[in-house]
Amino acid sequence: MDRLNIGVIGLGAIGQKHCSALAVLERATLCAVADVNANVLSTTAAQYRAAPYATADDLLKHPGLDAVVIATPDDLHRDACVLAAQHGKHILVEKPLATTIEDSQAIVAAAETAGVKLMVGFTLRFSLHYQQAKKAVADGVLGSLVSIFARRQNVISQADRLKGRCGVLMFLGPHDFDVMRWIVGSEPVSIYSQAATSVPSAYPIENETFTTIKFANGVVGCAQIGWYLQDKHPAGRDFKLDIVGDKGSLNLDQMRQGLEIYTATGAKFPSVSAGLVDEDRAFVDCILDHKPVPVSGSDGLAAVRMVLAAMTSIETGQPVSL
Repeated sequence: MDRLNIGVIGLGAIGQKHCSALAVLERATLCAVADVNANVLSTTAAQYRAAPYATADDLLKHPGLDAVVIATPDDLHRDACVLAAQHGKHILVEKPLATTIEDSQAIVAAAETAGVKLMVGFTLRFSLHYQQAKKAVADGVLGSLVSIFARRQNVISQADRLKGRCGVLMFLGPHDFDVMRWIVGSEPVSIYSQAATSVPSAYPIENETFTTIKFANGVVGCAQIGWYLQDKHPAGRDFKLDIVGDKGSLNLDQMRQGLEIYTATGAKFPSVSAGLVDEDRAFVDCILDHKPVPVSGSDGLAAVRMVLAAMTSIETGQPVSL
């Protein structure tokens, strides 16, 4: 097999980005797309010259299809992933793996039973910034780790775009919870989280959170996850990572990324990270080259456990043991 025939199920914001990424990969052919929105489906199918399907089940019957990207709403991941596994298709599913532990376990089990590859879309693992941070820690440049702090701030309109479908922890938290676990190289053993309540929320969700994480190796972590940046923020994001060891420290900033544009209408700090393209390329390559996926279903399940523990901690006001 020289090229991977791949389909995308779910053509919302992230599904469109996957279509764009797959279209530039030399070893992949975006051959099919599916969405319940007929207008979005027809437009996307025409743009990428892919076969349009109204349902995941129909797409999975596309002749010669090898794999799929699942980019449906989070609570629909289980049905789409299990169905894809039953059709014998390799799966790249967007984070979070699912919204419950039960659904996450069902997805992992379905892939194992079918003998198909299951990869979870943690884009930060494919960002050069975070890869360099991981390498610095793995190479011992910082000595023994002491602490790790992550910040992920998004724009205030995200909650309205999602219409309260989920809070900020389930939407953004999996990114940093996973990357902290990945870099620290140890499992979390306890989580304590609090959410800001000083500003009324239009939805019954958390919007600004601080979560402390104790890892089995003794490292302590903290993640600030929120979406209170103004929509006119020049980057539309404030992503940071700070790591302290007993022989050095590391500071990562993805807000500016080395490119700043100033015009009469204001400033813009565009993203230059190719994380999603590299993520999709890694998925394609691991199938064609018969290699293990770089991010497993177990990794996805671990992140879901961490998010749910943080949400439980907010509800109870108590630390949660993992």
